[in-house]
Amino acid sequence: MGQLPDLHQARRRLGLALSTICHDRWVLGYLRGGCVQPIAASEISRQLLDRHPLMPLSRRALYERKPIVVSSVISEHASNDDDWELDWHAILYAPVGELGERPIGLLIVGCRQDHWYTEQDVAHAYSLGLSLAPMVAALRGPLSRLNQSETMAAHLLSHGFSCPEIGRAMGIADPRARMLVDSVTRKLRTVTDDDLKFPAIQLKRMTW
Repeated sequence: MGQLPDLHQARRRLGLALSTICHDRWVLGYLRGGCVQPIAASEISRQLLDRHPLMPLSRRALYERKPIVVSSVISEHASNDDDWELDWHAILYAPVGELGERPIGLLIVGCRQDHWYTEQDVAHAYSLGLSLAPMVAALRGPLSRLNQSETMAAHLLSHGFSCPEIGRAMGIADPRARMLVDSVTRKLRTVTDDDLKFPAIQLKRMTW
């Protein structure tokens, strides 16, 4: 097998960068045909890997090129994982892209329980969206060439799974798992570890 970009370290760094924002789930994806195709997520879930249409407020965040916060005012609120962007109490949408350029991706952060995102949270998400732009730009082309099984394998690799662990998680034989990882490696051969790095986030007070 060829050299595989360190997806696990990239996902871990993103998780650490998001640790200052209260959340139960996050998803980072690139934009394609009016939908979000996930690149990485906080948890292992086929649901989070599925390409899904943009929500109205996520479209607004992309159009205005700034984070949008959705907070529920309903005290008793269902927590539905199937429609979590609609049903969770707090969602933060942050566009991903270079400053002054059209966004190429979207970062979605959510809380199941009551929470109000602060101005500092929004500023942090905005800065993170800018910092993630090179990584999303480097990954969206190669990742779009992966089939469903390869996408799942890449997602498991980003969580630090080995080939045998990928085989067990996907219910396939170890040789098949190794073939999948080899295929992912070939399709991601243009992506380097430097592409997956993003600079330290500088928190600052911002007004919109």
